[in-house]
Amino acid sequence: WLREWFGRRGPVPEPWADYFEAGALDSLAVVELVADIEKSFSVRFEDKHYQERRFSTLGGLAKIIAELSTPRVP
Repeated sequence: WLREWFGRRGPVPEPWADYFEAGALDSLAVVELVADIEKSFSVRFEDKHYQERRFSTLGGLAKIIAELSTPRVP
């Protein structure tokens, strides 16, 4: 899903490359990306996720999405 999303906007960054440093996203695109992820996967990002280093790579972002999508056991 992420590769397709980025591919519609230009070259897809490598899974562990920082997409901000690669110039693949600007601040407006980040808002769009987050909104699209939350809608598509029925998840909600928390402030802590934006501060994580892995938020800035495709591989890391995929892991965050997987964690948010996994039901929590009480």
